[in-house]
Amino acid sequence: MRSESIDEAVAVRADFSGGTVTPVAFRRRGREHRIRRVNTRWVDRAGRHPRFYFSVTDENDDVYQLQLQTNDLVWWLDTVTMEA
Repeated sequence: MRSESIDEAVAVRADFSGGTVTPVAFRRRGREHRIRRVNTRWVDRAGRHPRFYFSVTDENDDVYQLQLQTNDLVWWLDTVTMEA
């Protein structure tokens, strides 16, 4: 396995329903990654505005960490872990 720090803003399609946000796909470098599974989610409430974090697996079985910054509603791609 290989992990890589990304730290870049990405466009995310998400479902906002029932008071919960769930990412369903994101676009990076012109390529759409469809999210097959949300592995875990957590909230960091340490600052003035909470940040929502998601560990997700895409259709290629790569694992990404996304975060939604609620102060400006921008999604960030933090890391990716890929098989070989």
